[in-house]
Amino acid sequence: MVSVIRRAFVIVISLSVLCLAPEPARGQSALPAEDDAILQALIAEALERSPDLHVAQSMISAAQASTARARALPDPTVSIAYTNDGWAPSLGSMPMTTLGFMVSQALPYSGKRDLRANLATSQARELEPLLARARLSIEAAVRRASAGLLLARELQALTAGQRELWRQIEVVARARYAVGQGALPDVLRIQTEVTRVEQRAIEQAAEAEVNLARINRLLARPLDTPLETTGRLSLSPLAGSAEEAIEQAQSASPELKGAALAIETSTAAAALARRDLKPDFSVQGGYMNRGGLDAMWLAGVGISLPINKKARESAVAEAEIRAKGGSDVARSIGLQLAYLTRERFTRAKALEKLVALYDGGIIPQGQMTVDAAITNYQTGKVAFISVLEAMTALNADRWTRAGFLADHARWRASLREASLGEETGMLRAGAGAGSTSAVQTGGMAGGMGGK
Repeated sequence: MVSVIRRAFVIVISLSVLCLAPEPARGQSALPAEDDAILQALIAEALERSPDLHVAQSMISAAQASTARARALPDPTVSIAYTNDGWAPSLGSMPMTTLGFMVSQALPYSGKRDLRANLATSQARELEPLLARARLSIEAAVRRASAGLLLARELQALTAGQRELWRQIEVVARARYAVGQGALPDVLRIQTEVTRVEQRAIEQAAEAEVNLARINRLLARPLDTPLETTGRLSLSPLAGSAEEAIEQAQSASPELKGAALAIETSTAAAALARRDLKPDFSVQGGYMNRGGLDAMWLAGVGISLPINKKARESAVAEAEIRAKGGSDVARSIGLQLAYLTRERFTRAKALEKLVALYDGGIIPQGQMTVDAAITNYQTGKVAFISVLEAMTALNADRWTRAGFLADHARWRASLREASLGEETGMLRAGAGAGSTSAVQTGGMAGGMGGK
C-alpha cells in the first residue's frame, strides 16, 4: 500500500512539471499581440463606431462651416420712415410730407473681411488635433484593455492547472496520512492552497469580465458581448532608440500640432486687431415719396471714428503676447512629451530585460528547485513543505512574468498614444509574488492594479 501511494505521488508531482510548463493555452497561438488580427479588428471597429470620434468630427465640421460667415458682409439695414408736415396727414398736399424707404450697408475697411476669414479658418484648424487625439486615445485604450483581457484569461488558465494539480496532490497526501506516512499539517497546507486557488479564480474571472466590458464600451457594443481571443500575451520588443521614439512621438503628438496651430491663430488675431484700428464705412440710399408732388432721393456715405484707441491697442497687444507665448507653450509640451516618451521607452525596455531574466534564469531555476525538492522528498531529506513552497514560488514567477508581458503591451500602447498624461500604474499582476516573504507564507499575489 505504501509503495503504491509513493508511486502515485511521484506520478502526480511529475505531472506538476507539465502543468507548470510555459506552453500556449489551448486554442491559442503564440503570435505577438501587436500582430493579432483580432486586436486590429477591434481597433478598427472602435475607430469606426466611437461616439467620441463623432463628437470631435462634428465640432470640426461646425467650426469649418463658420468660416464663410466670417468673410460675409454685414447684413444691410432697410428702414421705412414717414414724415408729416402739420398735424393732419398731408402726404401729397404738403411739400415736406414724405414716405421714405432707406437702405444702409456697412463696409468694413479693406482687408478686414479676409483677416476675419483667416482667423476663423485658423480657429477651425485648431480643433483638428482633437480628432487625432481621440483616435490615438481610443486605439491605446483598446490595446490596454485587450492586454488586460489576455492577461486575465492567461492567469485563469494557470489557475485552472493549479487547481487540478493541488486536488491530485491532496488525494495523495490524504492517502499517505491515512497509512501513517504523512503529516496532518501537509494535508491542511494543501487544503489552504486549494482555497487560495479558488480565490485567484474568482479574482481573474472578475478581471476578465471587467476588461471585456471595457472593450465593449470602447466599441459601443452591449457590455456583455462575448469576445473570443486567439492570441496570447507575447513579448514584442521595441525597435530603435529612445531618441527615435521621442522623434516619432513628437511627430504624432496632436498637442504639439495644436500648439503650432494656436500660434497661427494668435498671429491671425493680432493682424485683425491691428486692422481694426482702421475705420469702417457705410453707404446709404433712399427714396421718398411725396404723393402727387415730385419724389425725392438721397445718398450718403458714413465713416466710423475709432476714437477709443486704447481698447483696440490693448487687443493688439494681447494677441501679440499670445502669439509670442505660443512658442513657449510648444516648447513646454515638447519637453514634457520627450520626458514621458523616454520614461515609457525605458520602462518597456526594462520589462524586456525582466522577461528575459525570467525566461532564462528565474523560471528555469525555479523548475530545477521543484525537481530537486521532489527528489530530496522521495529520499526523505526534506519535508513535504519544501515541495509545496518550491511549486508555489514557481507558479508565482509565472504569474509575475505574465504581468510583465501585459505591462509591456501597455507601455507600447502609451508610446503609440504619445499623450501628455502620466501613467499611474500598470497591470502589475503577481507583482512581488516571487519574493521571499510571499514564498515563506505560501501566498501568491494575484491582484491586478491598473489605471
